[in-house]
Amino acid sequence: MTSRGWFALLRGILLLLAGGAFAAAWSMGLYASALVSALAALWGLGTGIAEAQRPKLVPVAAPMPAPDPAHRERRLTALLDLSPAPIVTLDGEGRLTAINRAARRLFGAADLVADPPALLVEAIGDASGRAATVTIGGRSYALTTSDFALGGAQSRLAALIDIDAELKAAEAATLRDLVQVLSHEIVNALTPIASLSRTAADMLEEPAPSIPALRDAVGTVARRAEGLQRFGEAYRSLARLPAPRFAPLDLREGAEDLARLFATRWPSLPLAFEAPAPLRLHGDADQLSAALWALLQNAAEAVGEGTGGQVGLALWRDERAAYWQVWDNGPGVAEADRAAIFRPFFTTKPQGSGVGLALARQILLAHGGDLTLLEGEGGARFEAMLPIAPQG
Repeated sequence: MTSRGWFALLRGILLLLAGGAFAAAWSMGLYASALVSALAALWGLGTGIAEAQRPKLVPVAAPMPAPDPAHRERRLTALLDLSPAPIVTLDGEGRLTAINRAARRLFGAADLVADPPALLVEAIGDASGRAATVTIGGRSYALTTSDFALGGAQSRLAALIDIDAELKAAEAATLRDLVQVLSHEIVNALTPIASLSRTAADMLEEPAPSIPALRDAVGTVARRAEGLQRFGEAYRSLARLPAPRFAPLDLREGAEDLARLFATRWPSLPLAFEAPAPLRLHGDADQLSAALWALLQNAAEAVGEGTGGQVGLALWRDERAAYWQVWDNGPGVAEADRAAIFRPFFTTKPQGSGVGLALARQILLAHGGDLTLLEGEGGARFEAMLPIAPQG
């Protein structure tokens, strides 16, 4: 307790005792003692009032020293140097500056990068906000950027995240899947060809070969060879899909053309078509038509003609994207096959190539959209999404 607190406590005790003494002396007729007690009480009360009116001194903490700009800069530099991602800045004049240790090590520069990679400068300067991947020194980096003002001049800060290991792992996994699919399809096609070819060769060695049996063997070999050729053509069409050529188009207009083509190709299979308004966007009209036709063909083959089946096509849009759905009331996609339905060359149809759905999804992805198989009971329902804004 402070000295002021102690004095307040003693003053309270004095007032209490003075009040008691005054009451006792007055009751016993000791008026002189009562007067002294009253004076003592008045003195204690007066000092209390005076103490309450005295301005209290509030202790003021010593002012903190102003932060040292040089110290603050050294601390920020140390924090940036801890980052494993190279960090650079690009100013309005196209000068690239290494900010942290990782960037100085990557570009071999202490500060200003004398000869920066042109593709990196272009990617950092791109104001579209799209994610970018750049290759520097044989390694792949994902690029993230942010704008800031320094001394009244605009600059752009960029961080390069090394994704080389992740990309190589993804490429290796994709290559393994591709080799597995190709080897499976090729071996499945070559095995009967080799067997029947040997059978036909043995027949020719006989003194009197059976012409009908020989004709059947050679015919089967020819059909299997044609199937292998079709597989090769399908793979080539999937592997050589060019980049989309973006141009304004009306998605509903293209869908109407395909609906008429569908009626000609499957006249006994009804197509429920719904597209209430024009759907104008940017895209490659030929590729999008190929993707939509692949879905319609897949649905038609799933239900078949003359079975009472039905196929549906619906188009709509919101503020950011256009959509279409293709559905059928066929047997649907088995739960065990849902994860593989978009895998190249995967098919559950006896005469299917397994390319249509994979090609359609690849086209949608190249347009910045996607193709998904929706959950549901009865039949299959595929939904495509296409961004309204151009992606190229």
